[in-house]
Amino acid sequence: MLSAVIVFYLFALTVSLLHLAVSAVITRKRMKGNAMATGEEREAKLPRISIFKPLKGLDDALEENLRSYFELDYPDFELIFGLTGSGDQSFDVISKLALEYKLVDTKIVVNDFAVGLNPKINNLYNMDAYATGSYLLISDSNTRVAPEFLKQMISAIAAPEVGLVTATIRGVGAKQFAAIMENLHINSYISPNVFVADSLSGIPVVIGKSILISRSLLSKMGGFAAFKNYLAEDYLLGLRAKELGYRVKTIPTLVDNVNINWSLKRFLNRHTRWAKIRRNMHLHHYLIESFSNPVALASILMLLLRNAIAMELLVGIMMVKILHDRYVSGLLDSDFRWYHYALVPAKDLLISVLWLIPFFSYKINWRENLLRIGRASQLQSIPSLK
Repeated sequence: MLSAVIVFYLFALTVSLLHLAVSAVITRKRMKGNAMATGEEREAKLPRISIFKPLKGLDDALEENLRSYFELDYPDFELIFGLTGSGDQSFDVISKLALEYKLVDTKIVVNDFAVGLNPKINNLYNMDAYATGSYLLISDSNTRVAPEFLKQMISAIAAPEVGLVTATIRGVGAKQFAAIMENLHINSYISPNVFVADSLSGIPVVIGKSILISRSLLSKMGGFAAFKNYLAEDYLLGLRAKELGYRVKTIPTLVDNVNINWSLKRFLNRHTRWAKIRRNMHLHHYLIESFSNPVALASILMLLLRNAIAMELLVGIMMVKILHDRYVSGLLDSDFRWYHYALVPAKDLLISVLWLIPFFSYKINWRENLLRIGRASQLQSIPSLK
């Protein structure tokens, strides 16, 4: 029996190493497309874009993040900020920037109306009534972009078969232990595997850091209200677009996810929540995902064999994974120091433990809301014990 288990883990480890090679090759191929057109159409023909910025509290470097959107090189856009209350700490930051950039069409929507259980969707729903663009850009407050960002996004959605466009996420700015692990995971695992899923299986993995969609297509989906009780609203937007016959496109244009000072608690909460989303969206995909962590697989094999060969294999796998992550992160022009990659094995082992949690827990804590997650990430409220 033990020998069969060992053979299984050797096979799983082989598959995992093959996955590393595939992700490196595909990421290199995709990022070569970064020389794509940057919106060479005449400015008069560029459509109006409404940029939705749902906010809650002060993200790392919030003012600098938001400033990058005020400085976009695009002829016709508006910025719409959504808050649940004027007492939110981000209110003063937005007001300051709106005064500084008086020529930028800026709206601040303060509304705590809840159309459903997803707090981000509630915010977007309330902002939507004030939008005048024919295209909508959903953009998280902890992101930062280059001036040409909108032109690159609108250029990618110009083809009639394309219904939704997202940019490639890059974690930047980390100074603390947990933030470094977060950015390592974004740059060496999440972004490359968005490319892998699209290239090998045609699955549109949409992450809500930056989503461009036409108002007409969103209306066909039932508007934001159609996603009011789902946690994975970004992923479901991509699936729904594909169901309606449109192509979902992830372009190599980079959107920086600024993570500077993170607590370990925040890291654990975020990745536990993400794990529960993935497990409840597609169980079979989630099970296959366990083959993508060679450090965890080699660690299990070492515990089974308990000999010098297994230990040497584990050390070798760790080195291979560090080299892979450094190479792939380099393709995204990451800002890591060489010594940051020493955290890769610890991060991967921690992620492997968090991978198990969705099989035992269905509760999530998101934006101070305690909820229960079900099939397809559907949310249910949990009554307060107070």
